[in-house]
Amino acid sequence: MSKLFVFIVIILSYTGVQAQTLKSFEDYNTRGYQRYLKGDYEGAIADFKLAIDLSSRLESKNEIQRNNLTESGERLATNTIRVIDPRTAIAYTNLGITRLAKGDADEAILDFNRAISISPALILAYYNRGAAWLIKMDFEHAIDDYSKTIKLDSKFAEGYAGRATARLDKGDIEMAFVDFNEAIKLKPKNTHLYYLRGDAYRRSRDFDKALDDFENSIKLNPQYAQPHYGRGMIYLEKGLLDSAIEDFTKALRLDGRLSLAYANRGYALLLQGKESEAERDLSKAMSLAPNLYSEIEETVKAIKERKK
Repeated sequence: MSKLFVFIVIILSYTGVQAQTLKSFEDYNTRGYQRYLKGDYEGAIADFKLAIDLSSRLESKNEIQRNNLTESGERLATNTIRVIDPRTAIAYTNLGITRLAKGDADEAILDFNRAISISPALILAYYNRGAAWLIKMDFEHAIDDYSKTIKLDSKFAEGYAGRATARLDKGDIEMAFVDFNEAIKLKPKNTHLYYLRGDAYRRSRDFDKALDDFENSIKLNPQYAQPHYGRGMIYLEKGLLDSAIEDFTKALRLDGRLSLAYANRGYALLLQGKESEAERDLSKAMSLAPNLYSEIEETVKAIKERKK
């Protein structure tokens, strides 16, 4: 799978929906969002589940008919049924996003499926399900979901960027750049889109264009960590170890959760013969992302073989 950072969008609010439990739903949804930002994924999951419970309720069949509500779910008693508020789809989407952040793509997909079954036109449910498929390396399903977002909104730049990433991983490089270019045309001031296209150029070994995109990303937002990381990767591949370490350090100063920045700074330090410093970085990378263990082990072995 691509080492691109999967861009997920959590939904803070949903306007235009009237319901009796609006305040309670918003309270739990907002607190879940805040916990998600802090990395408290278990707390966020608990809050989004409460938001789901509060945004659906029991009604009598007569009340459903009187209010022209949509019936959904199983009948719970002779004259009652659970009514699913459209905001439930928002909570399911946020729940799926949080599970995705925890690395549980399978459960996340189930949550996105539930959201889509409630609100078939909810773009961000398709978009984030595409991200989950991408993590699972199911590129066809990812492309299909990103294409659905574009069908729902032809100006949804992130949909083009997501499809570009899936196409790149699939090996369809030409069409990937068509999509990246369209995304940037739609949002020319979006720092993340320049980073994504820059990383695609880097992976295609067009380092000059990659550096241009990383520089543009940094100019738009100097506090955004990823383009510093991307530029560091180019310096690392060119053997410019001091410059690579400097950029990885900048990235980590801006976002200390970037496991790949720790890993690649560790590789650069190891190539410089600074084994104790390298070991600290590599251990930190594995503590942040245990799934990197095998990759780090293999890379360290290759570096040590090369230095013999």
